[in-house]
Amino acid sequence: MSTEDLSYLVQHNVPQLINDMITGLVKDQPAAALPYLHDWMAKKAMHERPKVPISPLIKKVCIVGGGNAAQAFACILPSFGIPCNMWCGFGDEAERIRKGINEQGGMKVHWSDDTITMGKPDKISKDPAEVVPECNVLIMPLPSFAYPSVLKDLKDHVKPGTYVGITPGQGGFDWVAREVLGPKMKELIFFAVMPMPLNCRITDFGKQVHVQVLKKKYRVGALPPTKTAECCEITACMFQASSEPLAHLLAATMYPINAIIHPQRVFRICDKWRPGKTLPENPLFYEAIDEASAGLMDAVNLELQMIGETIKEQSGVDLKIPHIKDFLGWVYEDDKPDLTSTKTFFATAPCYKGFRSPLKEEGGGWVPDFKNRYFTEDIPLGLCIYKGIADIVGYDTPVMDMVMSWAQTHMGKEYVVKGKLVGKDVKETNAPQRFGVTTLAQLLGKD
Repeated sequence: MSTEDLSYLVQHNVPQLINDMITGLVKDQPAAALPYLHDWMAKKAMHERPKVPISPLIKKVCIVGGGNAAQAFACILPSFGIPCNMWCGFGDEAERIRKGINEQGGMKVHWSDDTITMGKPDKISKDPAEVVPECNVLIMPLPSFAYPSVLKDLKDHVKPGTYVGITPGQGGFDWVAREVLGPKMKELIFFAVMPMPLNCRITDFGKQVHVQVLKKKYRVGALPPTKTAECCEITACMFQASSEPLAHLLAATMYPINAIIHPQRVFRICDKWRPGKTLPENPLFYEAIDEASAGLMDAVNLELQMIGETIKEQSGVDLKIPHIKDFLGWVYEDDKPDLTSTKTFFATAPCYKGFRSPLKEEGGGWVPDFKNRYFTEDIPLGLCIYKGIADIVGYDTPVMDMVMSWAQTHMGKEYVVKGKLVGKDVKETNAPQRFGVTTLAQLLGKD
């Protein structure tokens, strides 16, 4: 195939044909495959201009981590023309990803419409000193429990003025950062991106990720808040999407996501369960949702919104905490879920189909799995954060307390005691009190 033929295919968007051609070359003529692949990538970048111009705020992005989203970012961001490095500090992930990318000339994203995107970061390393200092933007698609160790490893390699972004942006990231980074925190700009940009999974480690969707719009909170517009611009550029500002990074911490959904739904599923007994089935978690589950979500969400209103009354900062149905309806607007109620949303949203409940088989039936992340993450890194903020501003949360008290009993933990977050295991949570944050001024980063 001539260079002119290849250019025509790229310009006229025939990605599957190009993919088939390269796959055949890799199989039959591996030595010839890489030159064609590199030529294709160069022409693709020339013909497919991003919808959002590359922001001058971005010099280079460092993708932090080696999980599903990080590997997808390692393809997608370079394909948009954004220069990237990748830091993978866990185990041998950096070596495996580098090997996979080198073998096929890039990381491959296989989209749900069967098209293919190929891209690769400039450098991949386990050593942050090799990839972090030359980047002025870090994007960290990580679970909340990973924040302390990651920040500790990055601390000596991040330059002043660096934008440090997390997604999906919850878990009290700024409190963790203050504890780990100390005075250095004031030299950096932090931002949280809501929601997580991708629904994806690795199908061939270091080589291919299947991406169901790259979301089209985001809300961004920043610290200091004066940098929110810049962080929105960076987010829009990285993900080729629209972005809206949140009033504060605290708004992202308080946004209603998993901690509003999972514990309340499980509480209702297990309504008739008792230790030593079993449930007859493991129901679909979302599609089979009942009015009682949805009502409990609504009640806890309302408490969360009222915490936000209390913060507004006491500080003048309007966090504008939404109802989860409205937020997710906004995120998945193109899917056209039924927004009549919380129940109808989860029962009809295509992205929530097919998931079973966090139960395990035992004694001829089903029992709750209290080691599942719906408990181990969504209670200490979710509801405990909401509750801790409520205690600071003096807002009572009886419904939240009920769910937390039930869960902690079966988890063997103690978080809530007589309606206050003062239990012996608060030190294991990401509640603000664990980090010495006990005033509203501290919550807002003013002290």
